[in-house]
Amino acid sequence: MVNWSSTALHQWICNQWQINIHCVRTDIEIQGSPERALSRVVIEDNQGRFFLMEQFAEKKWAVRDRVARAVDFLSTSGLTQVLPYQKSVKGKFLPFFRGACFQLSVFLEGTPLKRPDYLSSSEIGKNAARFLIRMAESATGMHPQISFPRFSIKTYIHSLFETMKIHDRPVYDRFLPVLNFLESRFMPAHDHLPLAFCHGDLHLLNVIWEKDEIKAVIDWEFAGIKPDLYDAANFVGCAGIENPNGLGMEMVMTFVDELQKTAVISDTGWQFFPEYVLALRFAWLSEWLRKKDQEMVDLEHAFMKILVDHMPEIREAFCRVT
Repeated sequence: MVNWSSTALHQWICNQWQINIHCVRTDIEIQGSPERALSRVVIEDNQGRFFLMEQFAEKKWAVRDRVARAVDFLSTSGLTQVLPYQKSVKGKFLPFFRGACFQLSVFLEGTPLKRPDYLSSSEIGKNAARFLIRMAESATGMHPQISFPRFSIKTYIHSLFETMKIHDRPVYDRFLPVLNFLESRFMPAHDHLPLAFCHGDLHLLNVIWEKDEIKAVIDWEFAGIKPDLYDAANFVGCAGIENPNGLGMEMVMTFVDELQKTAVISDTGWQFFPEYVLALRFAWLSEWLRKKDQEMVDLEHAFMKILVDHMPEIREAFCRVT
């Protein structure tokens, strides 16, 4: 991990981005997922401006550079609710210093959400949906310029179950009925779902809010080409894990209603929307297993069971009539 107080590092940052560091603001809390970087810190320059500086391992360079180019494309295309990464004086998004690469962006502070009260906010749901609509418009033409690896939640789930079968048979047996449910209808249809550019990890804590308005969406590491319902399904699932009743509350229902006024998600996507909400919970389950967080593993199991047991009602609520 880098020494953020190092004079040599400060001089290198100045040379790369023409920023004279006044101080490192260790007193400022940084939103988002800290484990995605080796380290990160807010710096204040001599003009009183605030920047987020992140350090990544060399092996992360290709992914982070692709993310930076995608975010830059969206920003250039008019999506104002992103924080584009700053290019160095040599035009690099991730220059290297002593074996690691570094990324710089403007730092914004926001308003903390009151959990789970936000589930009652129709404005938050509306603004989240409108962000996805604007992002889809701004991403037009990106794919030929930036190549993304394809992500398959179907492949991911099958791989996860193979691992659990070998290393954690009790968990495998516990979640196998959910897999069997998905195999009956969802898995055969998965490879035919229409694709689009997606943020890849859209949920309320990856948004910098100003009350119920979106200042910026952050943490784009998993951005790429995925089924067009991916972001919406993840957003809804993350609301439901907070409170299963939240699936029918104002935020989620307004979010879904706003999206259904557009063609951002295809008719095919809406047909499998409830199953995709369920399927994406396995990506979160994998995270809880990695962290050995038994409480969250238990919560995921309870939530998945609710989704399976109430799938007809959820489908009726979410699936657009075509």
